[in-house]
Amino acid sequence: MSTPTPDPPDDSAPPPTSRLWWATPAVGMVLLALFGMLFGGGPEKVDYGTSYDASDTGFRGVYLLLEELKYPVERSRRSSGGEVRWVLFPTKSEAKDAVELDAWVKRGGTLLLAVNDPSLAKHLGLQVTVENPRMRGITDKGTQYSAEAPDVSSLYADDTRVNGPRGGRPWGKIDGQPLITIYPQGRGEIWLVNRPDIFTNANLHGGADNQILACRLAEAMLRAKPGSRLSFDEYTHGLRDRPDLMELLFKPPVLGVTLELLLLTALALWHYGCRFGEVRPVPPPARRSKEEFLDAMAELLTRKGDRIEAFLTVRDDFLRRLEANLGLPVGHPIEQTAREAARRRGVNEALLLELLTAESPPEGRGPVAFLAALHQLETLSNECLQSGRRAR
Repeated sequence: MSTPTPDPPDDSAPPPTSRLWWATPAVGMVLLALFGMLFGGGPEKVDYGTSYDASDTGFRGVYLLLEELKYPVERSRRSSGGEVRWVLFPTKSEAKDAVELDAWVKRGGTLLLAVNDPSLAKHLGLQVTVENPRMRGITDKGTQYSAEAPDVSSLYADDTRVNGPRGGRPWGKIDGQPLITIYPQGRGEIWLVNRPDIFTNANLHGGADNQILACRLAEAMLRAKPGSRLSFDEYTHGLRDRPDLMELLFKPPVLGVTLELLLLTALALWHYGCRFGEVRPVPPPARRSKEEFLDAMAELLTRKGDRIEAFLTVRDDFLRRLEANLGLPVGHPIEQTAREAARRRGVNEALLLELLTAESPPEGRGPVAFLAALHQLETLSNECLQSGRRAR
């Protein structure tokens, strides 16, 4: 009858799915990154009239003036933010572009609005009309008019006039008419500039007080918002910060997909990750076994034939174990140790004392005397130590 052959061990590799568990979340994160790079948006064509524009129709001069005088000014490329914001000659905008700006004002923001096109103001809830709108090609300095404002007596301005709805609070005058009209909007305010070109580069330089007006106006708006910064809006001119990858991943509509992938990654790590248990105790120090000890003694005898040294080694080891068994300190007088062993274990006190105090095998230096002494030590060890275990 033949013996059945055992099945060979299964050395096949684990299924590929167990090794590529990370592929799904990794591919998902890569796709989200590509989505952010391709559809994140970027800067568009920049129109005239920004705080970077050094031409006569730009506002670089007023920005640099406030910056050099250490006013807390900055350029903003976001649709909202901060607490005080100047929007100067924005490009033509649609209603969706003004949604965030309108919400920002209603939350408590203060907006200075200088327009030569009524579309943005209407999207913010102000029905305004623009008279004699300034054309882009016109770069001449405006006419000097008398004015009434803090430290201001005259201003350069052209013929463009912006008229807002009734009910506003005037701030300053020019040629007997309101210079700026303040309209409450929710918890915030819109400061509508009725002569919008007073801060253009062309009108900022000369003998009038346009520069002083810019400083006093900035002070008045910042005084109502202590600790705030004055932001020159560049978002309405097309200068827009490109959202980074993290901002895109955590904003709708990608937010749901991002959260799902993060949850999937956490579950995969929990399932396939390493488990950590309790801290393992420090292993006890390694001790030589009895077999190793006997082999070492045999090797010592074979190489040197030093039976006396071997006898003393075995005797000292027996003495230390006997002291520990009797609960005596190391180095206790041998006579007292032998007396205590005879009293408690019933062994031959004279023989025990003779073996423990001998400096060589009692019966001589030959092999027979050496073996006889080892035999006596073994017999006494069994009587003393085994008796101790039984007694406990």
